[in-house]
Amino acid sequence: MFTVKRNQVVVTALAVMIAAAGYLNFQETRSAEGTKTAMELTEEGDMAALMEDDYAALPDDMPTEEGALDPLTAEASTTTGDGAAVFASADTSDDASRYFAEAKLDREQSRAKQKEILTEMLNNSNVSESQKNVCSDSMLELQERIEKETAAEAMIEAKGFSQAYVRMDDDTVDVVVDKDTLTDAEVAQIQDIVKRKTGYTAEQIRISTWKQSK
Repeated sequence: MFTVKRNQVVVTALAVMIAAAGYLNFQETRSAEGTKTAMELTEEGDMAALMEDDYAALPDDMPTEEGALDPLTAEASTTTGDGAAVFASADTSDDASRYFAEAKLDREQSRAKQKEILTEMLNNSNVSESQKNVCSDSMLELQERIEKETAAEAMIEAKGFSQAYVRMDDDTVDVVVDKDTLTDAEVAQIQDIVKRKTGYTAEQIRISTWKQSK
């Protein structure tokens, strides 16, 4: 019984280390670039979960969650003080391109940090075999997540969307496409791609548009 509890404590400590690394990477990027997150973690998010997915730091002009596209609607909009719906937009097409490049870079840096910690644990002679098995499983899960995100982005872009960003969390998938507005058919098309590539349900997929200035 003591051994089981001890392993549980060590695994929990490992989980906290993974989450802390992601959080520190997020803070460093935020202070260096003056950026902010596009979406907030849910209240149910478990910061101690081994594969907790810290959100990438995003440019200041990224549409907020209020402006995110509901998968069941055709357009992404936010609400002004008087209740009027307006579109969130970028200043130029270069801003949109920079957003997608930075978002993907931040995502890769976060994942690289998680891999680094897991690799250190796997190479640590003081870590038990059972704990290394946990690290190995986590490494495989992380790699699968990266491959699914990349595959979903490639498929979305192959369907005519100039740029796409996909980020998988434990319970949700966030998708951003470089397009002014989305029709119902396009939303359904994106949902179908993400469902097939990630295994998530339509209810777990959150789609946003990046509206360029004309």
